[in-house]
Formats: sequence, structure tokens, C-alpha cells
Amino acid sequence: MKTKKIWRIAFMMLAAFSLASCRPTARQAVADAEQPTDSTEALTSADTLRLVIINKSISRIDSVVQARIINPNDYDVSYGQEYAIERETDGHWQQVPFPKNFGFASVLSTVAAHDSATVYGHIGLLHLTPGHYRLTKQIDGRTLSDDFYIPGTITFPTPVYR
Repeated sequence: MKTKKIWRIAFMMLAAFSLASCRPTARQAVADAEQPTDSTEALTSADTLRLVIINKSISRIDSVVQARIINPNDYDVSYGQEYAIERETDGHWQQVPFPKNFGFASVLSTVAAHDSATVYGHIGLLHLTPGHYRLTKQIDGRTLSDDFYIPGTITFPTPVYR
């Protein structure tokens, strides 16, 4: 009888230690704290490379859109400086043309595994009007995008689908 009691206590202690060790690692806790907490987080898988606009509502006088590239994978990803700004018109996305004097530096950047990086979409020269837009970027051979709004007196009849 005492042997069963000792084994039961040992099992309970082992179970308690196992549960206590389920806390996230320090690296994971920092990564979780750095991630944006908007509604796109619930709609994406934890192992999906993604681009997330930091502030969804952009003023007409803002000169940049900030986005975060989040790489939860076990490998590094690369991206260039190029991006596109698109506007939703009648349910379709149309690329906003850049001015003739607009260009991109030929620089390749990397986001390390389980890390993130902030990128900027310069929109000051585009003279955007109120509406629904998205920033589109090639990252590691994939086209990723996230949307943002320039508020005004118009309403957005088209729901945002992700």
C-alpha cells in the first residue's frame, strides 16, 4: 500500500514539473510581445510568413506606411526594397502609378528565422485620396500584402476579405 502511495506522489510531482515547464521560452515571449495584435493575427497560421500594416488608418498628410514582415519559420527570408500601392475600386485592386522620378534602391534585406523587420512604403508623392488601399511586396518569392485606409467623407461599401 505504501509503495502505491509513493508512486502516486512521484507521478503527481512529475506531472506538476511537466506542466510548469510548458511556459514559453524567453525568445518566444519576446517574439509574441513584438507581434501586432490586430484582427489579422487570428486569421493567419502561426507558421505563415506575413506582412502586417502597423497602423491601418493613414492620414492624407502621412508620407509613409509602416509594415512589419513577420517570419515565424525556421529559415531566413529575403526581400528587396520594391513594393506597390494598390487602391480598391469597385471591388478590384488597381496599382497606383508612381511618379516618373520615383525609384527603388537595389538592396536585398533578410529577416532571420523567428524574427521580424519593419519596412516602409513611401506614399507622400502619390497624393492619395481617401479610400481603401494595400501595400503589396515580394518577400522570399511570394507576393504578400495588407490593407490600410485613408479616411475621409466616403464610406467603404466593400468588406475587407483576408
